[in-house]
Amino acid sequence: MNLRLSDGHVAAGRYRTITARGHTVIDPGVVFDTLVVAGVVTMAGCRGGTVECKAGRMVCTGDMDVRSIGGYGEIHVSGRLSCQTLRFVGVVRADGDLVCAGDVTVDGILSNDRIISATSVTLRGVLESTDVRTDTLSVEPLHSMMLTRHAMGEYTASSRARTVVGNAVRVHALTCVTLHADAVELSERCRIERLCNASHVAGDGTADVSLFCPTCSQTHLKRRRA
Repeated sequence: MNLRLSDGHVAAGRYRTITARGHTVIDPGVVFDTLVVAGVVTMAGCRGGTVECKAGRMVCTGDMDVRSIGGYGEIHVSGRLSCQTLRFVGVVRADGDLVCAGDVTVDGILSNDRIISATSVTLRGVLESTDVRTDTLSVEPLHSMMLTRHAMGEYTASSRARTVVGNAVRVHALTCVTLHADAVELSERCRIERLCNASHVAGDGTADVSLFCPTCSQTHLKRRRA
């Protein structure tokens, strides 16, 4: 069944496509193939296939378990966020683990209070996380005249993480306690307390690394799977 609505609620059941405009409340027990968010959507939990955000705002007070997330706007998840792919422009916040079986690509802000785990993480903007576990991590600045014009400083702030575990890591303006990686590129005044297991380190000469650990065990930091 397909459902289109503006200002209302979606009752429990199975849906092919839900197109939500205005302010929409999705009841527990809803499963969808596609959810199009073109307004403000709130829910206690989210289960389904594809989430397409079109300048919308999605608030999930529980866990979100979907196949893919795409579009632009804001997504706030109070619990765990699980998906296969995530490609988004705007803000993605998850209070629980963010576990992606494939790739994460975000232009804007990627914020997480626990663990971000993905095959690759590509971010143009700001990263905020406790632990990041990925094969490839790239954090670059988000360049836009709009950010300066409207004083949107949160999109140009420094990134931070307690621990990063990866293979190839290329980061900009990152403050990190422990970074485990084979190939590392640091730019724009990165601050790293411990750099471990790196066989190749490059940068622009502005990074501050307090301690190099050439042989540091990371067996307890394996990447979680979705």
